Amino acid sequence: MTFESRALLLTGVIAFAAGCSSGSVTLTPAPNRQTPSPRAPTPTPSATGSLTSAQVATALQKVETTFGSLPHTNLVNDLSTLAAQMVSSHAYKSAVVEPGGIAAKLSDGTPVLLFADRLEGLGGAYGSQSRRAPADRRRADPPLSPPSAHEITLFVNEADTSGAFTPTRQVAYGNAFAQSGFGASTGYGVDAVDVSLENILALGSGHPLDFLGMATHGIIGSDPDNPLASNTYYAWLSTSPITDAMTAQYQTDYNAGNLISAIYLTINKTTVALPSYAFTPVFLTEHMKFNPGAILDNASCWGQNPLIASNVQGTVQAAGVGRYLGWTKEVGGNDGDETDAFIFDRMLGEQSPSTTGLDLYANQRTPPQRPFPLDDIETAMGAENRNSPIERPHSEPYTQSDNGYAVNAVAPPIADGTLARLVISDFGGESVANPPIEYGLPSISLMYVIEAAANGALTIDGSFPAASGHIQITDSSGTYPLTPASWSTSQVTTTLPNGGNGASGIVKVFYGTPGSSVISSNPVPLTQWSGQLVYNESDKIPDLGGDDGSGTGTLQVTYNVNVRDDVHPTVPQIDFSPVPQNFTFTGPEGNSRATVTMFNGTFTTVDEGTPPPTMYHATFALAQNAAPMVPGIPTGQGVPSGTFDIGAYGGQPSPCNNARAGPQGVAGNVFCPVAAFDSLDTGTCSDDDSGDLCGPPILSPLVNFGLPPGVGHVGGQLILTMDPSTYAISVTSNQASFLSSHFGGASYDRQATAAMSGAFGTPLSPPGSATPAYHRRGGV
Repeated sequence: MTFESRALLLTGVIAFAAGCSSGSVTLTPAPNRQTPSPRAPTPTPSATGSLTSAQVATALQKVETTFGSLPHTNLVNDLSTLAAQMVSSHAYKSAVVEPGGIAAKLSDGTPVLLFADRLEGLGGAYGSQSRRAPADRRRADPPLSPPSAHEITLFVNEADTSGAFTPTRQVAYGNAFAQSGFGASTGYGVDAVDVSLENILALGSGHPLDFLGMATHGIIGSDPDNPLASNTYYAWLSTSPITDAMTAQYQTDYNAGNLISAIYLTINKTTVALPSYAFTPVFLTEHMKFNPGAILDNASCWGQNPLIASNVQGTVQAAGVGRYLGWTKEVGGNDGDETDAFIFDRMLGEQSPSTTGLDLYANQRTPPQRPFPLDDIETAMGAENRNSPIERPHSEPYTQSDNGYAVNAVAPPIADGTLARLVISDFGGESVANPPIEYGLPSISLMYVIEAAANGALTIDGSFPAASGHIQITDSSGTYPLTPASWSTSQVTTTLPNGGNGASGIVKVFYGTPGSSVISSNPVPLTQWSGQLVYNESDKIPDLGGDDGSGTGTLQVTYNVNVRDDVHPTVPQIDFSPVPQNFTFTGPEGNSRATVTMFNGTFTTVDEGTPPPTMYHATFALAQNAAPMVPGIPTGQGVPSGTFDIGAYGGQPSPCNNARAGPQGVAGNVFCPVAAFDSLDTGTCSDDDSGDLCGPPILSPLVNFGLPPGVGHVGGQLILTMDPSTYAISVTSNQASFLSSHFGGASYDRQATAAMSGAFGTPLSPPGSATPAYHRRGGV
């Protein structure tokens, strides 16, 4: 079933308003107006007339016809001329030109609005000045989604098909949410529908909003008999025709001025402008419910104009909205859609090939990037210039829209001229107890593991919802839950098994609990390697048991290890190129083992005290049935611990990386760990000198390879190099030369050399075309 043939399901409240830049706006009041006080209630006109709905509709259609006969070379002049003609016709008591059109009163005092806020919708000469959106026929809305705890609604004007609005884009944006896991099964409702009063009422309180998008005509209205700031208000245009039944249904709102008769002006002969109702933010917040911290994205014109911004902000904030986005002046239809496409694409994340379908509306990076929090997206919008498949690139950021509209030049803020800015009002929506997930969907940036004998401690850095969710890992054998040990908006921790099922694989973090509403993060691979490393030491034995002589010894330790690390290229910021991470690990997995696999040698001395000289011999051998060493940090305290370690150590010389997890600014695929062991197997020694030769300890309890030479250190360098394309590991080493304390003697004369070798098998869950920096969320 296609998205357009059914209701969308989604949870979360966000509303976007067409507005200005993401900063404060200098207020330039219009003549005879005073700046409204912050958070003041939205003023509303009073509808006290006696005309019928049919008479009101007829009067509005006549004005639209009159507008069609004007020169259409300058909209400011046309609107002034039209307002004067309306009053001189005696059908209107008064009329005043406002940002976005005309506010007027009919002869009986009924307030009306005439919208002229989107030049694309006007057509003719005005439309030729703008970057026009393609015409889009009105579609039949699918049934609304079932009631849910979290709703995402994208309202769009489907009646103005002249090019001001493109409903199929709003449908595509809603579908992107649905494809990202938002739906009935996860406790969300998603609806991309016509901005009709019927739809507003039907969604009502049964669909509490996380996110609300508004794409329709917007206007600054006033009482034309007294156009002061205290009588100024903001209104959107619905698509519901004016009827006596509708007026009666909303009589209280109509009388209070929260619902106003209106029409949009057009000179496009293919478009029929139907008289319909405009509604104020008060009407919207009375008839729709917002979850605490909800987001309102108003892509309509004038929604953050300084004449009405504080009133609109105060109304929506009082209703629970935590963040409000809107444009200061008239914004081009393409520009508004392009900005929204950027927000949704970077919010939801993507995977190649596209699963959200937003690659048709937003330019995506290669590889596609993970989801990012709304705060980061808003910062990026102000720093990046427009560039999308919707239209050609422009040298203006996504927070600006300048199509040279003359109506913008005469509206405050005057200093901005024809430029419309996107203004973002933050009311602290992220500080509520359980903010909408749309502020930041689960997103993994990078991971690292601190290994221990019992398990591995996995730390996941990124951005996560405030409410704790759950984690899972998937390998070739299946999917396994991981219980969060700690949870914050920037970091989540959990424990991993050592070896076996779920020891490595694709990690996801989920919003919600299993079996309830869950939205998944981008999947990130935790890669695992299994290999064998062999330590080989050769000693010269010049004395033994206090007697000079000569001999040689050989020591070998075999490490069978499993190691794991996150080595996927991470994307640190929006639209940054993927950054390689260091290949490093803190130690072997707890199921790894090390064993002394060779310990042999011989020594011969001469007893010169009794002629003729007597030759004595000693033989070294491997102890039988000694226990393998387990992962742990060797103590070197003289008491064998039966542990071994191989892991990170900083300060290694070039080309070794700094042994730190994550991206470090330089290529870090060469890792030089330290290998240490402290064996319970001390070896055996037998001689033909009544045991005198074999008196001293045979095998030193502590050996470190890869540290600078010193007590217990043999020097050398173990070099593990990861191929950045296949993620295979190769092993080389630099030989160590040192004074050994093995084979029963003082270290000052034990000349020895050592080196390491080994090989690792094919990595499990390496990054690939499906897992470099991607961020698809679907699935559980």
